[in-house]
Amino acid sequence: MPVKIKICGLTSAEDARYVSEAGAELAGMVVFFPKSKRNVSLEKAAEIKAALSADVRTCAVTVSPSVEQVRQINSAGFDYIQIHGALDDDAYEAAEIPIIKAFNVTDISEFDRYRSAEKVCGYVFDAAEYGSGKSFDWALLDGIERDGRAFILAGGLRPDNVAEAVKRVSPDFVDVSSGVENDSGSGKDRAKILDFVKNARNV
Repeated sequence: MPVKIKICGLTSAEDARYVSEAGAELAGMVVFFPKSKRNVSLEKAAEIKAALSADVRTCAVTVSPSVEQVRQINSAGFDYIQIHGALDDDAYEAAEIPIIKAFNVTDISEFDRYRSAEKVCGYVFDAAEYGSGKSFDWALLDGIERDGRAFILAGGLRPDNVAEAVKRVSPDFVDVSSGVENDSGSGKDRAKILDFVKNARNV
């Protein structure tokens, strides 16, 4: 099976059209995290989702969300919620859609804690600073046992290194954001997205 594609950090309907054209399976939008230049309101996220093909699933990407933020995401029509940082018990219980739990090289030791969490449907493995566009030592993932949940590789992936990443790690998904942005960093680049998908799937 070819690797699946997750394009993250969409900020416009134009981004959504590029993602749909490329045939990505999953699109992510950053919400409730104003530190990120890719942060969008739930109203803007609704516009972006409306521009996606019907077969592209959507993911709200957030950091240490509050219970109220999780409830708002539940109501916003996303298919998944991706959580970086802390996941409090109350926030976990509030989630009504499947959770993708993100880890980076500083908290990967927390992985075992979530393996038995019923609502967690997948894991993102990212660099120390999520959204930074920096990669990490993929050997850190060699000891992670595959358990049937989605194994998603992120962190510094680009059109020119994604094929190597797929060969080395064999993830279920590859996840890219800054690696397919335009040169101004203000949105996605159509050609980069198409190259990324082609190179990932031609392994």
